[in-house]
Amino acid sequence: MDREIGDQELDHVKPRPLLQVALDVLSTRRALEIATQIYPYVDIFEIGTPLVIEEGLSALEALKAKFPDKRFLADLKIMDAGKMEASSAFRRGADIVTALAAADDRTLRGALVAAEEHGGQLMVDCLNVRDVASRARELAAMDVPIICLHTASDLTGGGSNSLQDLDTVRPLVSCQLAIAGGLAPDTMRRAVAKGADIVVIGSGITQQHDPGATARAVMHELEKLPHPA
Repeated sequence: MDREIGDQELDHVKPRPLLQVALDVLSTRRALEIATQIYPYVDIFEIGTPLVIEEGLSALEALKAKFPDKRFLADLKIMDAGKMEASSAFRRGADIVTALAAADDRTLRGALVAAEEHGGQLMVDCLNVRDVASRARELAAMDVPIICLHTASDLTGGGSNSLQDLDTVRPLVSCQLAIAGGLAPDTMRRAVAKGADIVVIGSGITQQHDPGATARAVMHELEKLPHPA
């Protein structure tokens, strides 16, 4: 007979890390093709900045209509007009919107207000931040729910420097941490071991010969990995 799991035991059951796939393509048609292949193995679909620039938030609406049960992130990288720009994405169906950590605190607070009004979340991207530890403390003090440690695509090659930032930031904050930038299976495993809550992969899935099979393998790997408390 199976014994029941008590409430105290449930408190120690940690969810697996989430897989966010960046659709950094240039057309809604291509994004829909890839999303259809990888759909069962993705937690968060990211409408990538290149796609937003090329086709606007209509791309978000099209994918949200096709896959309404999935969470969607609009990678707007907001630097100004935080409340207005974040509200635009939330109204169009985003569950998460990104702003840059380099933005003024007033901009980020405006985006946080928009997230609260629309029942969404703000992810603040530390792309090219010089003092990640200091900025992470400030973001945590503002109750930012998700901080992204991100190595720019122009700087990646053979690994992600964000792993070093993860070592630095994880002991300092209790919010969710995402990691992005050139992740491969080995760096993904190391990121999870270091405490990443969200793993962001773009071309490592979307530009592969069989994106569906690749996403399935990544998800199965994440399901096997222990997630530190």
